[in-house]
Amino acid sequence: MNDGVIGITALVTIAAICSIVSHLLIKQFTISVLVSGLVGTLLFQFAAYIHHGQVEPFYLFAAFVSFLVSCIISSIIGRFIFKRRNS
Repeated sequence: MNDGVIGITALVTIAAICSIVSHLLIKQFTISVLVSGLVGTLLFQFAAYIHHGQVEPFYLFAAFVSFLVSCIISSIIGRFIFKRRNS
């Protein structure tokens, strides 16, 4: 596995865990998605910093993209949780 595949796997895993926790703890869908995206992005960027030993040269772009991906994953997972909670 190269660094790209490991990074994507780490991002998806962190985003999914943050999404599940935030949707179980926060009742409002929009706030839960935003909190999950923010926390997932911060944890992923911290993991990238630990892995590389330095801040990425394109840190702001990477943070923005990881926030969008985290929010998309959180929206998908949140729909399943809210469907199950409301049925």
